[in-house]
Amino acid sequence: MAKKSYFSFWTFIFFLLVLCIFKKGKVEGFTNDEKQDLFDVFMTEHYSNIFPDRGRNSGGPMFYHYFVNNMDIDQRHFKLYNQFYCGVSGSIVSPNRSGGNITNNVVLKDLNGQEWFGKYYRCCTPCPCDIMRYAKVEQHTVDLSDGPYPHYVITIDDPCITSEEIPPEVTAYQCSDSKTQNGIRTTSGRLIIGVLFGQNEMEEQPIHFDPNTHTVDADQYCQTRICQQPEDLSGGMGDIFVLLSLVGNNEIPPSPERFNCGTTEPFDNQMNNVYGEPLEPCRNENNATDSGGSWDCEGYCSELGGGVHQICFDVNQNTEQFSSQTGQSDWSLSRSGKNHCMCLGAWALYKAKQSENLIPETNDELNCNSIPEISLTDNYVNNWNTWNGNELPDQIVQGVNKLVEQCYYKENNPSKKEYLKQKYLSLIENKSEFIGHTLSL
Repeated sequence: MAKKSYFSFWTFIFFLLVLCIFKKGKVEGFTNDEKQDLFDVFMTEHYSNIFPDRGRNSGGPMFYHYFVNNMDIDQRHFKLYNQFYCGVSGSIVSPNRSGGNITNNVVLKDLNGQEWFGKYYRCCTPCPCDIMRYAKVEQHTVDLSDGPYPHYVITIDDPCITSEEIPPEVTAYQCSDSKTQNGIRTTSGRLIIGVLFGQNEMEEQPIHFDPNTHTVDADQYCQTRICQQPEDLSGGMGDIFVLLSLVGNNEIPPSPERFNCGTTEPFDNQMNNVYGEPLEPCRNENNATDSGGSWDCEGYCSELGGGVHQICFDVNQNTEQFSSQTGQSDWSLSRSGKNHCMCLGAWALYKAKQSENLIPETNDELNCNSIPEISLTDNYVNNWNTWNGNELPDQIVQGVNKLVEQCYYKENNPSKKEYLKQKYLSLIENKSEFIGHTLSL
């Protein structure tokens, strides 16, 4: 009997030891509430330190640098914080954003041409396309509060090598001695813009890509964009990143072989507005140097492939509280007197809150000739209903209805009015949330 007890005791110890070895290197995750609480604290206490002038375009390196050098955090928190931003656009990524996905499976090449399969956190869908062509993946180690942490990072050539070529829309880079001082470079000298995660982002690392077993969900909407040349792109913040990644480069990276870009039909880059006419710039003609309006390099609200900055909005004394009233910082105060490409979800929330008398009502704030007609298509329904966890139920109804109402009654041309009306009716067809809320035009 004594021998049995002795055996049972050491058997228990053995299995406990095996369990500890098995768990070593794994990182416990966070609940959704914990993620949101940490995100809220980050936005309140740290975000403005990273971007004091609110210029976050292509600001991925600044986030990463801040987490390494300004926050005493462990591996577990480091992984989570690097899910709070999009390295391409510099946009924040709320962990519990409803109505749409915040990650995509992507494939990136390393410096030796080997392909790695992993998960990328993004604001909108052009961003995964752009990193798969214009960025690389490297292994990098940082010292955290609980020791060295090796992981896989996404990199580009440091644009500060040729700082005079940095796009004017990009203002966050502190260049000195041909290096980005508020960024971190790998041993290769390339600049880190973000982290490539494994499929279980809190535990696993990216793995070698196997086309027979791995599904790259980003590929389904990247075909057109990834086959275009940089000068032909029309996709807002992603275009800025592409130009930034090419600073100082004499060669444009080829498209990944699996897209067979040589057989792709030519792409028609013409964009129309909600009236079916050629899209007009949102940036004011008398303010051509204004680079802070979330538009593309030519001043258009042109984001494609799931993009969100498509509402050309007049920021004035009546509307300058837009950002704070939609759960953001007060950055729109600095945009008063200028136009701005606002996000579909932010605009929808803005109007939904007005309909419930939560904020003062505003009118006539849209520049309809500068709003792309693609905003009124099924591809963008999730963007209308989504806004960083701050959205209201079915806010798409107020967002779409108020846009169409303003633009319809602003226009005097009957054919343009009819075009907009048909776009609207096509969008809301078979959408239950619009039953009883359809405009009479």
